[in-house]
Amino acid sequence: MEWMGCRENFCICGPSGTGKSHFTDALGQTVVEAGLTVPWFTIEDLGVLVRWHCADDSIARALAKIIRSDLIIVDDIGLLPVSPDASEGFYRLVDAAYERRSIAAGTGPQ
Repeated sequence: MEWMGCRENFCICGPSGTGKSHFTDALGQTVVEAGLTVPWFTIEDLGVLVRWHCADDSIARALAKIIRSDLIIVDDIGLLPVSPDASEGFYRLVDAAYERRSIAAGTGPQ
């Protein structure tokens, strides 16, 4: 987990059914057992987050809470077509976390 201390990111890619989600779950569990914090999202969860906070433009505050975590996991990228809200949420998350927090991403076939 030393890559997290360097604020580096991790991406696991592969076809459906190869264990990417299990791997990111196990990674998150290992980080939690080390006493650190980990939020876990699917790409569509980020779309919901954007839609939820667009009415009062509070997405920056919501993301500020998320990037206080030690590792952020985003899974199921590319599993289904990505909505504009989900892509905006992922962009904003990566932008907010850049060089501050590590992100682990699980992506499927494109």
